[in-house]
Formats: sequence, structure tokens, C-alpha cells
Amino acid sequence: MPYKDLHSNPFPVSTITKLEIFEDYAEAWFPTFIMQKEFSEIHVFDFFSGPGYDLNGIMGSPVRLLNKVKQFENLILQTKTKLVLHFNEYEPNKVKQRKHALLQQNCDEFINNNPNLAAMQQ
Repeated sequence: MPYKDLHSNPFPVSTITKLEIFEDYAEAWFPTFIMQKEFSEIHVFDFFSGPGYDLNGIMGSPVRLLNKVKQFENLILQTKTKLVLHFNEYEPNKVKQRKHALLQQNCDEFINNNPNLAAMQQ
């Protein structure tokens, strides 16, 4: 099956809708799990993260998740919940992992621009 680069064009409306639904689920479920005393550590996996933004600067799933973490940062800190986000953007058959590098850069930039998130990494 040929490799198709889903990030070579801006997100179509259908992808933006999917991302908004994904974001709504994160907004509903983060506090549900954060408030549970038996969950001191929560892991979220995004195996097809992409670089974080599309070509027009529209947020992809990793940045949307980081935005939700920011939204609930006080609750996370109050409950001392460890929230671990696992992002993957591996491009098979490519030596240079350009999307992964962009993903790392975009996540680092978002975290560095939000000091409480940077403090949570400690």
C-alpha cells in the first residue's frame, strides 16, 4: 500500500470536525479521571500525532491535548495527578523524521509558553 502524507495539505473540514470531537472527549474525560483517587497517573496515547499543526496553523491532536491539559492544570496540580501524554509520529521508510522533529518543536514551544505546564514536567 503506498504511503500517503496526510500533512502535505491543510486539514479538510472533515478532519477539523474529527479533531473537535476528539477535543470534546478530552475535555469531558480529563476531569473524570483526574478526580478519581485511584488514578494517580493517567496516560494518553496519540499514535498518529502529526506535527502538531496543519499548513495553515490549525491545531492538530497533540496541541489540542496540550490545550486541554492547560485548561485543567489547576485540577491536575490540586490532585497531584501525573498526566503522561504519549505522542508518536514515526514515518516508516524515512531516515529523516521531519514530522517528529516538528512535533517535538511544536510541543516544546507550547509548553515553554505555558509556565505551569513546564513546571508539571518536573
